[in-house]
Amino acid sequence: CEIIAIPEVSSGAAVTALSARNHIDDDAPLMIANCDQLVRVSIERYLVRMDADRLDGLIMTMRATDPKWSFVRRGPAGAVVEVAEKVPISDEATVGIYNFRRGADFCRAADTMIRKGITTRGEYYVAPVDNELIAEGMRLGAYALRAPAEAMYGIGTPEDLDAFHHDPGGSRLADALDHP
Repeated sequence: CEIIAIPEVSSGAAVTALSARNHIDDDAPLMIANCDQLVRVSIERYLVRMDADRLDGLIMTMRATDPKWSFVRRGPAGAVVEVAEKVPISDEATVGIYNFRRGADFCRAADTMIRKGITTRGEYYVAPVDNELIAEGMRLGAYALRAPAEAMYGIGTPEDLDAFHHDPGGSRLADALDHP
């Protein structure tokens, strides 16, 4: 593990991720995960989809319509054809975990998005980077969490954290995290 200190608030998560460019701009797979959620899922089952479906990118999703999330829209064959930040273009919201077959693909697409000035609320988010890959003809898929066995708990606001502690599944997950 290498920690990269960022001396100031960046202009968004995509810019923050790019601060690790020297470590990720290569042919190795890349996972970017938001830091303000807990996810109960078999990461192995999730990741196998990338190879099984020969995808260039994979986005973990859940059912939601609150515009605080990012969203995917799938085409007739199930592939992701559009990603939107804070705009419910479907009832399939992103969990905040994004995978790229190659780190270099993320870096190139993020650079393109930034060069175009594509922001949401003045920030460069990770989800819209996928639109650049889609425009290049890359194939992206979505892995929908299977409730109730798999779940995402947002903990980024006091209200989210309170809801997490009052949800029976969240409480059990919190207990497991507190008592290994």
